[in-house]
Amino acid sequence: MSNKQGAGQSSTADDSLENIDFQILPNKDGPTKKQDYLFKMIIIGNSGVGKSCLMNRMTTNEFTEDHEVTVGVEFGSLLIKMQEKTEAQQETVVKLQIWDTAGQESFQSITKIFYRGAHAVLLTYSIASQLSFSNLSHWLAEVRQQSEADAVIVLVGNQKDRESEREVSREAGEKFAKENNIDFFFETSAKTSDGVQQTFIMASKMLYRRHLSKIRQAKKQMQDKIRGRKLQQQQDNKDAQERKKNCGC
Repeated sequence: MSNKQGAGQSSTADDSLENIDFQILPNKDGPTKKQDYLFKMIIIGNSGVGKSCLMNRMTTNEFTEDHEVTVGVEFGSLLIKMQEKTEAQQETVVKLQIWDTAGQESFQSITKIFYRGAHAVLLTYSIASQLSFSNLSHWLAEVRQQSEADAVIVLVGNQKDRESEREVSREAGEKFAKENNIDFFFETSAKTSDGVQQTFIMASKMLYRRHLSKIRQAKKQMQDKIRGRKLQQQQDNKDAQERKKNCGC
């Protein structure tokens, strides 16, 4: 992958994620496949770095130049079917619940609430804004204080379509990711869609791999529950037939 940086991960770990097949499933307009597991993702960073645009590009494949500033939070979701290439019969459908948080200081007391329980974080800045990059340490501290201890953190340098206005070098992003033990680093453009799907899918694959034992346990519990219901239904049917046979009327 040309845009992937080995920040906080060895090439072996990155390559192992390539062994996970994925398919983005329909999420609107009709029946969808039931999820096996739910993950919460938050997108954080300064106002104006394109957080809402990233979410909308991924969830609806739309982009608006004059997107209104987020007030509080916005919400989107994504259904992804994943399975290990070596386990063809073990497909899993995960739902990615995506929370786009407001970057303005006046809303931070509200948006902090939504950090809690986050399994993944897109820590976002604009490559055309040194200020947004300088504030990453603040956002990262907030995340590590409020979200899950094993949260997947991805550093995203958005608005790479503004190359002529670049204020933050790719090398600076790589260095920040490495020094702060961040799982992955990508540069993206919500406007052109460059790198957007790759970012969300890589985060999803990392979540899947990191929580695989919990996913399998949850699926087994659901299968046992369904099996129990079927057995109970069979027993109820059998009892009803016995009562009918013994009925003297």
